[in-house]
Amino acid sequence: MAPIPRPTPSTLRAIQHALESDEDQWESVGVSAGDIGMECDRALWLTFRRASVPEAIDWRKRRIFERGEIEEERLLDLLRLVGIEVWGQQDRVRAAGGHLRGKIDGRALGLPEAAKTEHIVECKSAKQEVFAKVKKLGVKEGKPEHYATFQFYMYGLGIDRVLYMMSNKNDEDLHLERVNFDHDFAIHQVARVERIINMPEPPGRLCTKRDDFRGMFCRQAEVCWGEIKPRAHCRSCIHATPLLDGNAGWDCSRWQKPLSLDEQAEGCAAHLFIPSMLAAYEQVDADEEAETITYVHRTTGERWVDGAAAEPTT
Repeated sequence: MAPIPRPTPSTLRAIQHALESDEDQWESVGVSAGDIGMECDRALWLTFRRASVPEAIDWRKRRIFERGEIEEERLLDLLRLVGIEVWGQQDRVRAAGGHLRGKIDGRALGLPEAAKTEHIVECKSAKQEVFAKVKKLGVKEGKPEHYATFQFYMYGLGIDRVLYMMSNKNDEDLHLERVNFDHDFAIHQVARVERIINMPEPPGRLCTKRDDFRGMFCRQAEVCWGEIKPRAHCRSCIHATPLLDGNAGWDCSRWQKPLSLDEQAEGCAAHLFIPSMLAAYEQVDADEEAETITYVHRTTGERWVDGAAAEPTT
């Protein structure tokens, strides 16, 4: 007989409940600077289009995020400890019409290695195996997604040095690394994001099969492979287009109007999925007057009319 599980203490349950709520979800307005290094163009496009349900922040994740914020301040305090001036925490960086965005951890002046050179400060913490890799290889090879993020920050703020700080969660060891601005790399990354933002349909997959190890932890995998349908809202609709001449703006061709963030999330009755987002379906017909698109399921042969009353079966 299996042992009876021990009950969760009432105090712990109360703490867990207080740390999370149904509305405790997070989604970037556009492409987060932390996602610039995402290897797969398709995953980045689906993330930008908010194809999947947003990540729910449970009590554990909230504590992980809070620990990161605490560690960030601890690392900045180490700079202050040795007389380095620190400011500019959470300064914003924008590009690609405001769709590409992020916030820096801080700025620093007075480093012993270059006292008169302003640096962007990037603070991270990591478990032993990740820390050891970064310490051995440097951030560019050891944690390329971090490298891509702060190269964008240097591009956006016109600063040509970063002080990268990483602490070891296991033993409090520290790795500090000064990194130069790589102009060609940064331009390439920003241009890539702009290209993906401008794509009316999702690009091809990086993974060649469903169990490809590169997609094991991809949050877009179920939508990408057609196992579930995308969320129905403006960003998954054929009528909506991102604008690159403002601040993360979107336009609706159906109603001839700009779309607020709330409107984008809500969608409307005229919503029609971008056909290529429905990986499980093949488009077989379209009726412009009725504003419907007809599909056939690739496996079951079921017909479904988008824009009519019927909902697709996945």
